[in-house]
Amino acid sequence: MRLESNFVQKQQQTQSMKLAMTQQLSQSIAMLQFNMEDLTAFLEEKALENPLIEIVPGVDMAPDYTTIRKNNNATGTDATDWLEQIADTTMTLADALKEQMQFLDMTSQQKLILLFLIESLDDNGYLQTDVDVVASALLSSEGDVLEMLEVLQGFEPAGVGARDAKECILLQIERKEDAPLHAYDVIRDYFEDFANKRWKRIADDLNMNVLAIQDIADFVVTLNPKPGAEFESDRVQYVVPDLILHQVGNELQVSVAKQFLPRMQFQEAYFQMMQATQEKDVAAFLKDKAGEFDWLKKGLEQRESTIGRVGEAIVRHQKDFFLHEGKHLQPLTLKEIAEEIDVHESTVSRAVNGKYMETAHGVYELKYFFSSSLTKKATEESDAGDVSSQSIKNLIQQFVSNENKLKPLSDQKIVEMLDEQDIQVSRRAIAKYRGELNIPSSSKRKRFA
Repeated sequence: MRLESNFVQKQQQTQSMKLAMTQQLSQSIAMLQFNMEDLTAFLEEKALENPLIEIVPGVDMAPDYTTIRKNNNATGTDATDWLEQIADTTMTLADALKEQMQFLDMTSQQKLILLFLIESLDDNGYLQTDVDVVASALLSSEGDVLEMLEVLQGFEPAGVGARDAKECILLQIERKEDAPLHAYDVIRDYFEDFANKRWKRIADDLNMNVLAIQDIADFVVTLNPKPGAEFESDRVQYVVPDLILHQVGNELQVSVAKQFLPRMQFQEAYFQMMQATQEKDVAAFLKDKAGEFDWLKKGLEQRESTIGRVGEAIVRHQKDFFLHEGKHLQPLTLKEIAEEIDVHESTVSRAVNGKYMETAHGVYELKYFFSSSLTKKATEESDAGDVSSQSIKNLIQQFVSNENKLKPLSDQKIVEMLDEQDIQVSRRAIAKYRGELNIPSSSKRKRFA
């Protein structure tokens, strides 16, 4: 039996184009994605490796002071000038707690336990380590650790040292002389029911009026579930804009905030000095490092150009939003911008990631201006069109803010209200947007008085 095959081997030459991911291309892509801080760190790292590169940071890139300093033309005769040059000494939560330790009479072992507990707190002031773990680590008894935990929980701010939200609220209620009657008992014994507004069950068990539970709820919302966060909020957060929007009448113009960008300078004097040695190895080294300077400079220019073009395209699409405060955003996708400026969608994604635009209404992350669209029905008064998901969220926020809290709006009711404005949205979408806005369900928004 003979097997026949039609398979024929032959050589064929084909021509194709491929984009090789070189190190330079990879780093150019990374530079586009970097925010100001990351870009500065990247260039400074390159400068450490390349003696021909000098990096000049943009103005106020990393402020060392949170105080407002006078301009450099001050004469220095003001006796308080020196105070304004002192670095920020905002006290941390740990610093505040350690300061309170100084007034206590404790043994060295008790101090060790208390310090360990303080260092085990998270930014919100909650204890993140189990008592038995602390006892084992410090060769102490759990009783000794619990004793010092009670001391810590007596410090300011009230609620610090709690192991969960329930204990945090209880610690604060204990110190409040104006706490409603039974507030401590309700939180201690019915915390889950209380949080989920199953108040009738609590009222029946404790033989209380539901309105009394409402009073307790009104009191509890005045407490701080994150007592340590107040120290974090004291730290000034700086957002450096990449783009600045200028408005003259109805004309809008976008410019790159070059004053904040790090600048590269070529070390010409060093280059000439090393080149004068006329050594072959030195010449090769200089050629390599000079080439690196050139492509880094081109990468920065390309980054600046791309972000600028993306910003201009965004402004063209969202012109009404910038000109008229309160106007809703128009639906906009990365793909639309990519097609308009003739780049890949991933390039636009990198260009808007972590980048900010300063406008007359405030500083916005570029990603804020992108949102999906929902269909708007055609009516006799208006044509069919699209409305952005951000606009839907704004309307939901508005509806909930103005609702009757004794009878809060259900998701279905919000769907109907939007339908009255010729906007078609499913109930599931409303629930999704409500979750993104951190708006509780109607049952949890309900008040009884």
